[in-house]
Amino acid sequence: MLPLAHVGLTLASFGFLRKKGLVKGRPKYAKLALASLLPDLIDKPLAIFVFPESKSALLFSHTLILHLAVWAWTALKDKFLWPYALAFSGHLLLDRIWEFPQTFLFPFKGWSFHKWRDVGSPQAFGRAYFEVMGEHPELLVGEVLGFIALLWFCRERVRGKV
Repeated sequence: MLPLAHVGLTLASFGFLRKKGLVKGRPKYAKLALASLLPDLIDKPLAIFVFPESKSALLFSHTLILHLAVWAWTALKDKFLWPYALAFSGHLLLDRIWEFPQTFLFPFKGWSFHKWRDVGSPQAFGRAYFEVMGEHPELLVGEVLGFIALLWFCRERVRGKV
């Protein structure tokens, strides 16, 4: 998924849950948006500049072990951070991480990540995403749904309902 799907679907989900009374308090929505993008904000620069030979866009921030560590830290140290941990881990669902067990189960399935395409430069990275969108147009559906969800969230936010 791309940013609109991650941010839009995360904010709309939390807005809906809050509206239904299932989320107490008022999470900082900007921080939720950031948490929903954080795995990519960490891994994409690593993939381009530090590990270009890995041919992977999903690295450490897309692994089960890191997400378990985040949840353990949240449970032990600061339970009020659970919405942000949930947004952080929700990223994996939108990325369909189950299709990439080599990455998700790193290092338990070995010391390499799922091979994808050449992403060793910003240009190569952009090209790879453009090609994938052409090969998998269903990914665009996620972006459209994310945009619609973001519009709904903004409307509800302006009305003071979330």
